[in-house]
Amino acid sequence: MKQKGALVLCIMFLVVAWVPSNGVATIPGVPARCPSDATLYVGGVGPNNYTSIQEAVDHALDGDTVFVFSHSSPYFEHVVVNRSIHLIGENRSTTVIDGSGVGDVVLIHADDVMIRSFTVQHGGDLPKVNAGIESRANRSVIHDNIVVQNGKYGVGVLLNCSSGAHVYDNIIAENGNEGVFLGGSTNAIIEHNEMTRNGHCAVVISKSSGNIIVENTMADNYAGVSLWPGATDNEVASNNIFDQEYSGIGMWPSADNNSLHDNVLSNNSLYGFLMTKVDGNIITFNTIQGSNEGIRLSMANRSLFQCNNLLANNRSAFFENSSLNRWKQNYWDDHISIWPKCIHGLMRIPWNKTIVIRWINLDWHPAQKPYDISGWGGTKECINVS
Repeated sequence: MKQKGALVLCIMFLVVAWVPSNGVATIPGVPARCPSDATLYVGGVGPNNYTSIQEAVDHALDGDTVFVFSHSSPYFEHVVVNRSIHLIGENRSTTVIDGSGVGDVVLIHADDVMIRSFTVQHGGDLPKVNAGIESRANRSVIHDNIVVQNGKYGVGVLLNCSSGAHVYDNIIAENGNEGVFLGGSTNAIIEHNEMTRNGHCAVVISKSSGNIIVENTMADNYAGVSLWPGATDNEVASNNIFDQEYSGIGMWPSADNNSLHDNVLSNNSLYGFLMTKVDGNIITFNTIQGSNEGIRLSMANRSLFQCNNLLANNRSAFFENSSLNRWKQNYWDDHISIWPKCIHGLMRIPWNKTIVIRWINLDWHPAQKPYDISGWGGTKECINVS
């Protein structure tokens, strides 16, 4: 009995010895997995300093901050973040993570990660696979970064089956394909970003719902926002989209039940809005100007176009094999009259044959002066008019 009691006391002593003053039990050689609030440093000198970002991330605990000094830039790394940490650069213009043209530069695997104040560049070339920053986790925060020149076909920021991401105040430019790509992602907010000179679209939403694209500037991309198949119940609002080579906003088969409002689409070469095989979308309080065609519908049905400005387009609107769309109180600069505005289109019977019937839609009560489209919300008194 005495020997057994001594053994119990010995075990208790060892357990107590493993519990530090902060109350978190640790075993020598095995890092604790409890939340922390320590700061680890990269590229500096002194305690808690590491020479590579990945080494610091690997030693961090959930809740820690990894702070990266700029004077050791560029960091030629592929950083995998598998802790719920804040990864913060000293200065977004001078704290550089460079992927050397291969793979993802930063890959987020853990929930509740923040990436802030870096230049992230030179990811790989695989389309919809390689990115400057890719999140495969939830509630990622990507803030105040420059995400640039990632891959011949790469993406700037890729949300891959992610939920609740917040991407804001970034410069996302000169990436081979999309600036931001949402694939199978929900409830993201993409706001206050500057997206320029990306090889394809500024933003693509694919098989994703409940996302908000708001108050971004998009210029000199191939296209602005594209809603691809399966993009439903998203909101695209108060964006300034101009000088795109192809279209300001494009909507493709089964991109249904989305709300697009208070956007300014100007000088987008071919189309302001292009809608193909979509249903049930709401397009209100947008200014659409300076395109070859302001609005183009192809097999697009049951959508509402209300209180939009159509200005200085070669053709304000045209539709083909599209039905049950409603045109209400839009301002048409090519229609100076109190009479209804005729929107010309055609029907093909069958739809893919050469038998053509000229068709019209009517905006029964066109506005007599342009709307002041300014900021989120605009002037809403028009919305509920039947």
